[in-house]
Amino acid sequence: MYCVIDFETTGLSPYDSDVIEYAAVRVTSDGEGGLVIDEHISELCKPKQTYISSVITRITGITHDMVTDEDVFEERLKEFLDFIGNDTIVAHNIPFDMGFLRRYCGDAGYQTPSKTLCTLQLARRLLRLKSNKLEEVAKALGISGSGYHRALDDATVTAKVLIELLAMS
Repeated sequence: MYCVIDFETTGLSPYDSDVIEYAAVRVTSDGEGGLVIDEHISELCKPKQTYISSVITRITGITHDMVTDEDVFEERLKEFLDFIGNDTIVAHNIPFDMGFLRRYCGDAGYQTPSKTLCTLQLARRLLRLKSNKLEEVAKALGISGSGYHRALDDATVTAKVLIELLAMS
């Protein structure tokens, strides 16, 4: 089925930034031809290479103090990949999240999952909105959400967006 992922990071580049929060939400069949949100994982992570800047804290609400006692993402990567399993990975702007996943998988010697789907691209094709930010797409589809730029909130809203967009296509 589908596994919707979202990363909150210390910056935009996977090569000089780290994951500070991750989430994955599984979307499965409801047995009647539809899709439903099934289960999820979500964790904060301590950055290995960089400090959480005030800019990132303003965007995400995640402070360095919140992650000080957490594991680095590398230590949770296997659990994350096991949760994804053979599902198609979905994200809103998948190149961003997959860039980080490729880096971590490459560093750890794991094969990067290759089946992906981008809700941003689907929204651009199906909705033709002025803005295709996750909040705007969700609003256009009648999906309420809050806490944007927190991994579980974004992954959950993206999962709901995915379900609606797939029903439209």
